[in-house]
Amino acid sequence: MRCSVAARWWAENEKRRRHWDTTQHYYNAFLSLSSRTGELPDRQEVVSLAGGRQSTFYTVSGPKALHSLLARYQGALPGLAGLYPAPNVAAWLGHETAVWAYWPHRTGWLRSIDGDRDRAARALLFVLADFAAGWQGLMRASGGRPPMCAVEDFAIVLGRGASPETLYGLLARLLTSVAAAPGMPPEAAADSAERELDGLLRRMNGAAAQARLAEAIETVRNDPTISGPRLAEIGKMLRSAGEMLLTDPGRETGADSPVI
Repeated sequence: MRCSVAARWWAENEKRRRHWDTTQHYYNAFLSLSSRTGELPDRQEVVSLAGGRQSTFYTVSGPKALHSLLARYQGALPGLAGLYPAPNVAAWLGHETAVWAYWPHRTGWLRSIDGDRDRAARALLFVLADFAAGWQGLMRASGGRPPMCAVEDFAIVLGRGASPETLYGLLARLLTSVAAAPGMPPEAAADSAERELDGLLRRMNGAAAQARLAEAIETVRNDPTISGPRLAEIGKMLRSAGEMLLTDPGRETGADSPVI
C-alpha cells in the first residue's frame, strides 16, 4: 500500500513543505465552498477564499501543475483516471481535494487491517461510506465519484487480477446510496455494497479456479509418464471439476480436489 500512486504522491508532497502548505490552502477553500453549496466552485471563488493568486492556482492544480495527482494517475492508471473528467482546473482540483479529505480515513483504515484481504476490503467499504456521509457537499461537487486513492486501494487489497476500472462502479454506487439517504447509517450503506462485493468475489474466485483447472489440464497433457488408462481416468476427474465450476462458479478448487 505504501507503493500506490497516491501514497507515493502524498509522501513526495510532504517533503515539499512550502508547496504542500500552499496547495492545502486551495484544498481547504474547495472543501469549504463545496460543503456550503454541494456544487463545483468557480475557480475565482477558490482563489479568493484561499487568499492566493490565479497564477499560483495553476501551479498547484491543472494539467500543467508539476505535482498534480490526477496527472500521476493519467500516467500510471489511465483507465482509472479516465473515469474522472476534468473539463476545467476547478474540477481537477476537486478530484485531488477528495483524496486529501479522505486521507485521514485511509490512514485509520490502514492501521486497522491485519492482512486478511476480504476483511480489509469490507472495512474499506464502511470507511468510504463514513467519509461520504461526513462530506456530502464535496461528494455532490465531485459527481459522486469515490476518491481515486480508494479505488486504487480496493484493487490492491482484492488482488486476484482486479483492475481499478472494474471496481470503480461498486464504490460509486456505494456513495450514491449514501447521498440518496442522508440519514442512513454508514453501516447500512456498506451492507448493501458488501452483498455486491460477495457476488464479485464469487466471480473472481470462479475465474481463478478455471485458470487453475486449465493449467492442470495442460500439465497432464504434456506429461509423457502418464499411461493411457491413467490419462483417461484423470480426464474424467478434470471433466467433473469443470462441470462443477460451470454450475457453481464461486467454488474455488481446494487442496483436496482431484485436479490438485
